Amino acid sequence: MPSPTRPRRGVTARRLALVAVLGTLAGCGEEPPPALGEERVAPGEAALGAAMTERILEIGERHRAAGEPIPRFNQPKTVACATATFEVPPLDDDLAVGLFAEPGRFEALVRFANATRQDDRDKDLRGASLRLFGVPGAESLAGPPGQQDFLFNSHPALFAGTPEAFYRFVEAVADERLWWYFVNPLAPQPRSLMIALRARGQPDSPLAVTYWSTTPYRFGEGRAVKYSLRSCAGDPAPMAAPDPDHPDHLRHALAEQLEEGEACLSFQVQFQTDPEAMPIEDASVVWDEDASPFRPVGRLILHRQAIDTPQALARCESTVFNPWNTHPAHRPLGGINRLRRAIYQAAGAQRTTHNATLAGESPP
Repeated sequence: MPSPTRPRRGVTARRLALVAVLGTLAGCGEEPPPALGEERVAPGEAALGAAMTERILEIGERHRAAGEPIPRFNQPKTVACATATFEVPPLDDDLAVGLFAEPGRFEALVRFANATRQDDRDKDLRGASLRLFGVPGAESLAGPPGQQDFLFNSHPALFAGTPEAFYRFVEAVADERLWWYFVNPLAPQPRSLMIALRARGQPDSPLAVTYWSTTPYRFGEGRAVKYSLRSCAGDPAPMAAPDPDHPDHLRHALAEQLEEGEACLSFQVQFQTDPEAMPIEDASVVWDEDASPFRPVGRLILHRQAIDTPQALARCESTVFNPWNTHPAHRPLGGINRLRRAIYQAAGAQRTTHNATLAGESPP
């Protein structure tokens, strides 16, 4: 990520303190096995989260000082922004929880994104962020109540799946040496590197991708799930990009499809059935779909619309998605999600305020 100033170097008192925190996190003693849906908050996690927020805001400050728009720390390119309807059908009793308790329809907004690349032709991890509006009982961190957010990646595991791993990743990005996260001989990350390499793909359309939440969420009391968003059974195959050599070919592919008609994505849940093989606190571990298959609980209908207008793209650019905009029955679980609450809120406020000011608009 380009920067007009060099990041701070050297060993500081703050970093020495964080080294001690990381050692504490890594050195926890033996504990009894967790129960289904049980979280285990490590000592020092709050300090780790505060340090990560500081470093991410530091990156944004470099862009602000250079008079540049501040991109999202993760998934910076908005590939497409579409309105939709989220439909909940009648469900079995074990699925009829929270926003899925009764059949219903909710207005929705979905943002498709690239994780790191501005050019759609490059291999990359892809993402989707979904917001539902008017969900009874859903609580928002900012803005009106009733907003329910879901975040997805195009790979079922995160390469930095614990708070301490994610902190090391943030440090590497802030110091402009991302490669060091993967090859640092003092803290090698070969498994993280393999996940990162396997996660990259070159799809023909955002609708040709299967998305996973990677992190777990409550599904009523004492139960945990991961989410997935994938093509509806029997839905026509997504259209191939009309201009595959264009850097915005994914946007163009979806735009062409939604000019012709609707598209459907199935929203599914996978229950945690083994608290050790399906951990809450490590998002780098894939939950076995043979042991616990995904089950459909809703459908996302993308209506016929124009998605490649400046107004459509600007709407998603000004939206701050956060998994803590949620119904209590679907509260985020695990260390990565606990960190996301403050980090996404602070970084989102910095980004939207500065970018609106830069564009001569009123901050949101």
